Amino acid sequence: MGGSLMWRRLKPGELDHEVVWLGVSLACAALAFAWVGFGLPGPSCVFHKVTGWPCLTCGSTRCVRLLLQGAFGGAFRMNPFFFTCLVGVVVFDVYAVVVLLGRLPRWRPERVPLWLRWILLAALLVNWAWLVVAGV
Repeated sequence: MGGSLMWRRLKPGELDHEVVWLGVSLACAALAFAWVGFGLPGPSCVFHKVTGWPCLTCGSTRCVRLLLQGAFGGAFRMNPFFFTCLVGVVVFDVYAVVVLLGRLPRWRPERVPLWLRWILLAALLVNWAWLVVAGV
């Protein structure tokens, strides 16, 4: 069964996801800029140290560093799934700014369709295989 998507105004007392997640993403972006700007070391991957295999997020810090340098191809190669998620966050942020400034109806899915869940799971597995093969 598929989920239905709708555009509607917020109900009284309903959580304003656009405000919340726009704020979270902007705060994370500011933190990333500061982290890189101060030259702080990247986090250590415990999973990789224990198993010798990359985890699902291995390469994410290097992906952000390359993005901040404008090296989009290199950033994509570091972790394609994470890179794609970052692009999705930028698209969401643009959407959030537009609907907030325009006081427009919001996009609200009633539920996430099962087929989309399977696609996301497959994308994670393909990404992990890429990380293993590429030696990230």
